Amino acid sequence: MPVSPALPELHARIVAALTEARHDAKLRQVDLAKRLGWQQAYVSRYETGERMLAVDEYVAVTRALGVDPVGLLAQVLDGEDGGMD
Repeated sequence: MPVSPALPELHARIVAALTEARHDAKLRQVDLAKRLGWQQAYVSRYETGERMLAVDEYVAVTRALGVDPVGLLAQVLDGEDGGMD
């Protein structure tokens, strides 16, 4: 059974930001999974919210996407009061 996030709206925005970053990098789920040494299903599960990423996994994903993990999280948090760009 998946673990429910303590802050579901924040979790949804983080997942959306990671998914958008993957699209911006022009990567398919299978491409990202290969970079991470994961199965494509694992990427799908966190993108659909079926599975939550641990902090170290979040960092690994952002680095595989060529995105600053702190910068991406800051953008997400800044969007709490008015929506993401």
